[in-house]
Amino acid sequence: MKRIIIFSLLLGSLQLFAQQDPMYGQYIFNNAIINPAQAGVQELNQVGVLSRRQWLGMDGAPTTNTVFVNARLPKNLGIAGGIYNDRIGPVRDLTLQADLASHIQLNDDWTFSGGVRLMASNLSVNLSALQTTQIGDPNFNTDFRTGTYLNAGLGVLFYSDKVFIGGSVPRLFAKDISDGNSVITRYQGHFYLYGGTSLKVNEDFTFTPSLLFKRVSNAPIQYDINLVLDYKDVLDIGPMFRANDAIGFLAGYKITSQIYAGYMYEYPINDIKLATRQTHELSLRMLWQSSQKKRIKSPRYFL
Repeated sequence: MKRIIIFSLLLGSLQLFAQQDPMYGQYIFNNAIINPAQAGVQELNQVGVLSRRQWLGMDGAPTTNTVFVNARLPKNLGIAGGIYNDRIGPVRDLTLQADLASHIQLNDDWTFSGGVRLMASNLSVNLSALQTTQIGDPNFNTDFRTGTYLNAGLGVLFYSDKVFIGGSVPRLFAKDISDGNSVITRYQGHFYLYGGTSLKVNEDFTFTPSLLFKRVSNAPIQYDINLVLDYKDVLDIGPMFRANDAIGFLAGYKITSQIYAGYMYEYPINDIKLATRQTHELSLRMLWQSSQKKRIKSPRYFL
C-alpha cells in the first residue's frame, strides 16, 4: 500500500515540478538563492555547497545539490553564482545561474541594492526508467530533453545594519515543457517578498526573526517563518514553519573563523507524512574577508 501512495505522490509532483524553483530551508543564510540583489551584500565573501534530501525513505524523492559563491566587486558591485542540480523521480534539472548587483547608499543608515540574473537550464524526463505494473505502457515509454534554454531574473533590496526588506522575481519568463507534440508542464514565474530584523538581546545573544512570502501562478501564497537565535556569532539555532508544508528547526555553527556548517530538519504537516516524515538539509561554507569595504554594516544573515 505504501508503494502505491509513494508512486501516486511522485506522479503528482512530476506534474508540478517544473513550476517550482529549488526549495531550501536555509535560505535565511543564503538569500542570493531567491534574490539577485543579495549579491555582494555581506562583508565576507563566501563559497559553499548545499545538499537537500527531501522526503527521506521514498523512492525517487526530491534531492537538490548546489555549489554557490557570493563576493563583492569594486565600485559598489556584487556578484553571485551557482550550479543547481534538482532531481525528483525521473526528472532531472540542471541550472547555471549568475547574478550582478549594484549597491547605492541612500543615507547614513540605509542602502538600496538592485540585481539582475541570467540563467541557463536543461531539463530531462526519463519516463522509460520508471517501473510500472503495466509492461509497455505508452504513457511511460518516452524520454525527452528540453535542451539548454535561457531565462532572467530581477530583484531589489533595502537594508540597514538591523533591518532587511527584499523582493524578487528570480525567473521572469514562463517556459513550456513539451514532448514535441503537447505541453506536459510549464515553468511559472515566482514572486518572493521577505524581510527580517536583527535584535540585540544582550552582549552574547542576537535574535533574528524573518518572514518570506512566495507567490506562484495558480497556487496559494506560501509563507515561511524563521526565528534564529545567535550566540556570540558562533552558534545559530531556531525553529522554522512553512505554511501547509512543514515545521522544523535549523542550526548553524562557525567551526573556525572561515568555515561555517549549517543543518536543517523538517517534519511534514501535509499529506506527504503518510509516506515519509523527514527532510534533511546540510550546508558548508568557506568565508574570507572582502577587500571592498562598505560604510554600512550588513546583517550577518545575508550570504
